[in-house]
Amino acid sequence: MNYAELGRRIRFAREEALLSQDAVAQHLELPRSAVSLIESGKRKVDSLELERFSRLVGKSILFFFDEESKAIEVSNFEEDDPTQILFSANQVVDISPDKEQIERFRQFHRNFGDLARKLNRLSEPYSSEPLYNVFKPTPAAAKWMAAQERARLGIPLSSPIRNMWDVLENEGVRVMAWNLVTPKLGGCFIFSPFLGSFILVKRNLGDYSANMLNFVLAHEYCHHLIHRQQKGITSDPSGNYRRPEEYFAQWFAANLLMPEEAIVPRLTSYLEKSDGDINAEIVMHLALDFGVSYKAMLYRMGDKRIGLIEKNVLPKLSKEKPKQLLAKIGRSVPRLEKFSQFPNEYREMVFDAYRSGYLSLSKLAELLEITLE
Repeated sequence: MNYAELGRRIRFAREEALLSQDAVAQHLELPRSAVSLIESGKRKVDSLELERFSRLVGKSILFFFDEESKAIEVSNFEEDDPTQILFSANQVVDISPDKEQIERFRQFHRNFGDLARKLNRLSEPYSSEPLYNVFKPTPAAAKWMAAQERARLGIPLSSPIRNMWDVLENEGVRVMAWNLVTPKLGGCFIFSPFLGSFILVKRNLGDYSANMLNFVLAHEYCHHLIHRQQKGITSDPSGNYRRPEEYFAQWFAANLLMPEEAIVPRLTSYLEKSDGDINAEIVMHLALDFGVSYKAMLYRMGDKRIGLIEKNVLPKLSKEKPKQLLAKIGRSVPRLEKFSQFPNEYREMVFDAYRSGYLSLSKLAELLEITLE
């Protein structure tokens, strides 16, 4: 293989990993001009440099010499940007109304990578292999996977998960909540081997955003667990899906947050204090107990696979207004202060880079989107 072809593959791998020539040069301890010469085929790259570069971009060293890799085209560079995938035609939601926010998301992703490189916080490449092998995306498989994940996390089936945000952060997923205008966009998930998983959720989902977001986060968490190879997915919180992985993520979220093994004993306790019939107030209590919306709990209890609410009763209960129900039972939905514009890890890296002299004060303000007084 000649130097020109090897340089082309090095450039492809660098751009696929969203790395600048400066970042590669710093990692390899070379001048940026040397990286430019390597990519143009005008400078030889030694075996040690290539080995370090392959680890940086998450490629096998064979990638740079395999004859089958010659088919790589420069036109694929943008295709491999995980944020760009969110605009593809096969997505569940057309997010073009939020194009500016997705561009902002893309810039955040790049800034995150630049900070990680400057601070030498790059880890080994993240695996795109699913954590669970689901051969057919059925409701039964979703229930099984939710039970397996609860066991892996050490959360008993009887315990509610009221804060998915903390679960995701503890699992290394970077989460943020922004205002989005696309009506059917609840959230989006992206993954890159270089930086891992990121989830952006819609902050402005309405008066009961906190509990609605908990479900959206559980939905997106499913994508993190088994759909990383797709690199980017949008979700519709109304449940109007065209793709099987979206239905599966919805079933997974319902089983993860509202396992029937946990609903039944709590329901029994509420029924013992009432006239023995399931009413809207009880459904609202359960929704708050499990950190989901009234609608999500109602549909879960009415699911024919659970059968806690008869089908003919659902229309009546679905007409109830959550605001009025909350006033009746004297409870409230958690407030949204917890949900952050940027992940804590990102903010910490920005301040660390500033203290280390990598950033000016004005650049710090730009990255955190704050105004200096």
